[in-house]
Amino acid sequence: MLQFQTLGVVSDNKMNLVAALRRSLFEFPNIFQKRREKPKKN
Repeated sequence: MLQFQTLGVVSDNKMNLVAALRRSLFEFPNIFQKRREKPKKN
């Protein structure tokens, strides 16, 4: 049971890390675009 619980926690942490990485990957290009050119209002 202990091994199962630790595995679940590790997988949860990995999922959180993946989500954070994806978020940062999506946010970084937006930040660079905003710095390069003034934000255009659509």
